[in-house]
Amino acid sequence: MKIVVIAIFALSLSLSGCYKVPVQQGNILKQEDIDEIKPGMTKQQVAIVLGTPTIADPFNQDRWDYINTTKSKGEFKKLKKFSLYFEDNKLVRTEGNYFPDKGDGTTEVE
Repeated sequence: MKIVVIAIFALSLSLSGCYKVPVQQGNILKQEDIDEIKPGMTKQQVAIVLGTPTIADPFNQDRWDYINTTKSKGEFKKLKKFSLYFEDNKLVRTEGNYFPDKGDGTTEVE
């Protein structure tokens, strides 16, 4: 009986090491939130819709980067990036691959 219990315990320990939980980090943005972002919005309006950016560059206050990564089994599987550019506290353009099915991923004020 002891041998069976030890064998089951050893088997369960060996199988628990087979599966690694995928790790998702960064901003999780929804398509409908990104669709609300329009050129001319202020930084405060953008922050209300998308939240604060993942990366706050102390040297460039006019660029916000929203990044989301998914890592599985120790390797990066996905990298999503959405960058916003401001001039005089107004959004002038966006770019990125967060939802790449929307054209070339770049919008700009005309």
